[in-house]
Amino acid sequence: MKIYLVGGAVRDQIMGLPVKDKDYVVVGSTSEELVKLGYKPVGKDFPVFLHPKTHHEYALARTERKVSKGYKGFKVYASKEVTLEEDLKRRDLTINAIAKDARGQFIDPFHGIQDIKNKVLRHVSSAFVEDPIRVLRIARFSARFHQFKIHPETAAILKQIVKNKEIEAVASERIWHELFVGFSEEKSYLMFEVLHKCGALKLLLPEMNYVKHKKSIKKSFEYALKSKYSTEIKAALFFMYLYPLKVNSKLQKEIYIRLSVPTAVKKLTEKTISNLSDLKQFKKLKPFQILDLIYKMDLFRSPDSLLDVMQIFEAFISSEPNQLRKASTTLKCLKKYLKHLNKLNLSSISQNKRSLDIKGAIYEARLKALTKLI
Repeated sequence: MKIYLVGGAVRDQIMGLPVKDKDYVVVGSTSEELVKLGYKPVGKDFPVFLHPKTHHEYALARTERKVSKGYKGFKVYASKEVTLEEDLKRRDLTINAIAKDARGQFIDPFHGIQDIKNKVLRHVSSAFVEDPIRVLRIARFSARFHQFKIHPETAAILKQIVKNKEIEAVASERIWHELFVGFSEEKSYLMFEVLHKCGALKLLLPEMNYVKHKKSIKKSFEYALKSKYSTEIKAALFFMYLYPLKVNSKLQKEIYIRLSVPTAVKKLTEKTISNLSDLKQFKKLKPFQILDLIYKMDLFRSPDSLLDVMQIFEAFISSEPNQLRKASTTLKCLKKYLKHLNKLNLSSISQNKRSLDIKGAIYEARLKALTKLI
């Protein structure tokens, strides 16, 4: 039995990057032997085990054969006879198909180290075309390793995968996972450039006019990166460019379902889009309009969401310098007004009033206080 460190850990070591997760491949062993050694099986579709002490993942060397359409349409074969090179050959990119043995020696049958030096994203074998999820993986790798270029042959295969329409068979949850990881990368916008060029973005989001918004998307994500905004903020920011969302609720729901967008991201997007006009012209709003805005944003019940919405808003309008300068003032004003209104003693208002009357009385009390403050 021989054990090798593989995948991203080896790639990142070679590139001098921090290693987050370590994965190992086991050659010349069986599931039964690993269980006897104390490894705990966790894989459903193929034999993966957790080390009894480190809890790192150890997978038996395996090969895969395409048997049906979709990213799950593979038959996995794992046995003592499967070699390390055969296992590495099934991987997506050459930079991810490098192994390291116990002595620290690299095994690089597909010249991944050279591709790292040349900053090239290249597929390992012709089997690359069989897995549609690799379109999304290449896209997010382009966002992570933004100095790298996709090899022309690999770019052609991405287009072929899209043409085969196998990406339509990928589960929406898996699509969202790849997109969400991409949102966390340094140059997130490059992910959509790759998806656009190969035609996948048109399949995933036919509603989006990417060409029209390309420059604005880049500026928005660069602003979000500079400001160190969260991945959720970046995700919501992207959906801001899907203009049909604000005029067609049925289409909005369809898009969210198609991509399995989490509730938190949906709420942030909708809250920002629905109040976009008021946020842009905040200085011109009258007291009752400002109070209505606070109600629409549900800030009395969820005041913490104000900062999230304003971060999305600021990144979205970052290509408009005048608007951006006004945004910081808007945030300060809303914080000030909200703090003041939350200090009001509303308990006396509810005495001897019906529920509907109470709501109206509270609104009037808040409007009166806000008018005096402004």
